[in-house]
This record gives sequence, structure tokens and C-alpha cells, in this order.
Amino acid sequence: MKINVKKDTHNGEQPIRVLKHNLTTRLVERNEEYIKSLQSDFKLNKNIKYHIANLPLTENQTPYIDENGTINIHETYLSYVWCVCYFFFVLHEEGVAIPETIKRNNPVHKLQNPELITEAKKLFDYAKSLIVSFDIWDKENLPNPEFYDEKSVEGWYILKTNDLYVEVLNFILYHESAHAEFEHIKKLKSEKIRVEERKLLEIEADTRAIELILSNGRNKIVSELGITIGLASILFFKNNFSGGSKHPDIDKRLENAIKIFNTNDDSPTWTILVLFIKVWDEQFTLGLINQAYYNTYKDLYYDLISQIK
Repeated sequence: MKINVKKDTHNGEQPIRVLKHNLTTRLVERNEEYIKSLQSDFKLNKNIKYHIANLPLTENQTPYIDENGTINIHETYLSYVWCVCYFFFVLHEEGVAIPETIKRNNPVHKLQNPELITEAKKLFDYAKSLIVSFDIWDKENLPNPEFYDEKSVEGWYILKTNDLYVEVLNFILYHESAHAEFEHIKKLKSEKIRVEERKLLEIEADTRAIELILSNGRNKIVSELGITIGLASILFFKNNFSGGSKHPDIDKRLENAIKIFNTNDDSPTWTILVLFIKVWDEQFTLGLINQAYYNTYKDLYYDLISQIK
């Protein structure tokens, strides 16, 4: 039976409101000394500004830190990220991990249920719609973190997604706190910085955020997946890797993260990356060719990347 887990303290309009406090709790638990040091130096505001507005992502609904050291996050963006997390987690488990485990004649933690991918795809379609137009999350019919049956298979995926989602947002919040730590906003205002120099500031913030996450990680694989999803979720905004005049190209940000991970060739991180590229290819009909044979998902990922370039 579905149960609504919303409490009076959960402010907001979208189901994602029930995880609002989880983000900051884990962030501080990870490295309280680091956060407090930035706050004591007046680089980082103690409060995060949570924007509740029925606006699409393209109307400035993505995270940023202002010149006062206040991190701004938006309910539309948080909804988008949770939906992306859920879809790719279900797609990975039901479409790759469980089938491959069965092929190897190894025991699985649950029976395969491809119908879950169909339902997850509907949620993902909703997520993509939030990029250009806002609509209310149909929590009666679409998976969400507020109204669900935790004893069902869908409920199991929702609980796992909640944990992964918080990991994604911790990376994003650390990215913004890194801007404060390195005083990037001040540099942008006081110096004439070229486009490439500006993009290097973003890579520096990514690198610092990744280091902070991994050095205080709860589970290295989950942390790597969270960081990867945080970066790759930007893909669905347009049909190319370009980060524009303010951000590095997405493939460069991903490659920077991969180098820091120093991950194994058989890590699920490669599988997730391949799934992101394939779904992105499907969305924009890029015409990527999936080779018939490959040794690892790492090989497949770089083959797909080479085709895009």
C-alpha cells in the first residue's frame, strides 16, 4: 500500500521536498570542519536558498552560488535530477545488471521485471519536459520519493534512488562550495578572464568537489555513480557536448572525473556512461553505431565518444 511520507516540515510543491533536509545533513556529516571553516571565513553562507517556482530549467532554475556565498538550488532542478537518477538506476539494473548476472548463471537479488523500465521511461520523459516547460509531477501515477509503497519492487528502487540522489546533490553542493573556497566569483568580477580561463575555474570546482566526496565517501562506487550522473544529466539539454561560454564541454568534465576516479575497467560507472550516451543518442537521433563486439563497457564508451567527436 502506498504511503505519503510528507511531514509538516517538508516545504515545497514537488514530491522532491521530502528529501530537502537529507542533502545538507549528509553534506555536513561528511566534512563538518570544512563547511564551518568556509562559513567562519565568510566565504559560504550558512543557509542554502531553496527556490520554489513553477518554472522550467531554462529559466535560471539550475544551481549557482552568488557573490554573498549563498548557494541557490531550485525545486525544478531537484525534481529533474531525482527523475534522471531513478530512470538510469532502473535501466541499469533491469536492462543490464540482472540480465548479465543471469547469463553467467549467478544468483540475482531479484527477478527481472522489464515493465519497470517502461514506467521509469515515462518518468524520464517527464524529467526532460521540465527542461523547457513546467508541469506538476504526477505522484499518483509516476514513481516519486513522497508517495509510494516501500515494500513493493518500485519502492525498493525509490529508496535506493533517494540515496543515490543525495550523493548527486552532495557533489553539486560541494562544487558550489568550491567556488566559494577558491573565491571564483570574486575573480570573475575583478579580473578580465578569458572564456578558457573561466572554464578552468569550473574544472577546478569539479575536481575539488570530487576530492571532497571521495575522501569522505560512504561507498566509492555509489559516490562515483553520483558524480557521473551529476555531470552527465546535463546531456539532455541539447544535442552536443558544448558547455557554451561559461562551462567546459561535458565530455571534458566527465574525462576529468574519470581520471580522478581511477576506476576499474569493469566498474558500473562505465555502464552508466554508456547508457547515458545511448539514451542521449536516441533522444537527438545522432546515429551512433553500436559495435557488435567490445571487451568492456569502457571500450564501448570511448568508441561512442570518438564517433561523436
